[in-house]
Amino acid sequence: MGNSESVEEVDEFEKFDGIETLGYRVLGVQPNSPASQAGLVSFFDFMVGANGKMLLGSGEGLEDGDEYDDVDLPALLKDSLGKKVELLVYNIKSEQTRLVNLTPSDSWGGAGLLGVTIRLDNYGGADERAIRVLTVERNSPAAIAGLVPEQDYLLGTVSDSLEDTQALADLLMAHMDKVVELYVYNTRSDVVRVVPIMPTFSWGGGGLLGAEVGTGYLHRLPHAARSTSGTSLERKVRYVDRKPGSLNSPPAGNLEHEPQLEMESEGDGPVTLASLDDVSDTKKNRSCCSYYKWREWCRITKSRDKKRQS
Repeated sequence: MGNSESVEEVDEFEKFDGIETLGYRVLGVQPNSPASQAGLVSFFDFMVGANGKMLLGSGEGLEDGDEYDDVDLPALLKDSLGKKVELLVYNIKSEQTRLVNLTPSDSWGGAGLLGVTIRLDNYGGADERAIRVLTVERNSPAAIAGLVPEQDYLLGTVSDSLEDTQALADLLMAHMDKVVELYVYNTRSDVVRVVPIMPTFSWGGGGLLGAEVGTGYLHRLPHAARSTSGTSLERKVRYVDRKPGSLNSPPAGNLEHEPQLEMESEGDGPVTLASLDDVSDTKKNRSCCSYYKWREWCRITKSRDKKRQS
């Protein structure tokens, strides 16, 4: 058992061996957090430096047996509690770097000192690894979720990024008939939003998603989208079984999403993802399977948004 865990841990970082374009990728940003106030953008921003030093050493001049001169980011944040930290941030969309000032805090009201989920990742060519939505089939999970062909790019979840179409396929299979939240960038609105999707074969067409997607150089972000760093909608999360202010990265199972996709149903009070079991198919006058509950939830959401816009 111990050997298996060691092998998995090595494989997790083996893909980064010899790569010099590494940084901490911003995944989920919590509302009202230090990261939010600094304007960090989900999936497009990479933390690459802090207080005038690169976070991940280049290894230049190191001899065999020497350790990389990496910055211990958790220790830096803990030592800088209540003090400004100057971060060097690289944005893969605008392909520009900028300096960002954040103040780590353990009293801002959310999880972590910065209120952001980060993950070691390679920013070299990362814009080409975004998954572009090409077509969306009618009445498919992709259509019901509101994915827009030719405009939307699938980026990842609150805890991981999507590297290729195989990673997307694995994610959809792992969440078959269950709701999974994806971060999706839209080129027209220039916003990264959170989209709940329920992959299923029950919708009547082909595939779990019902959409054609593409990745690579031909499907990279268009030039027209490169003039800004973009913005992202924020997501509440909380850590389970962790002490307040703890900096260590939690196991995936200990990262819990707070239902924030709240809407007002027509006279039935607020409905959230956590209460989907209460939604029923009134036309068939019976309780429906989880897919149809989710579809009804999306219908109510779109109806509410149209009313607010009018």
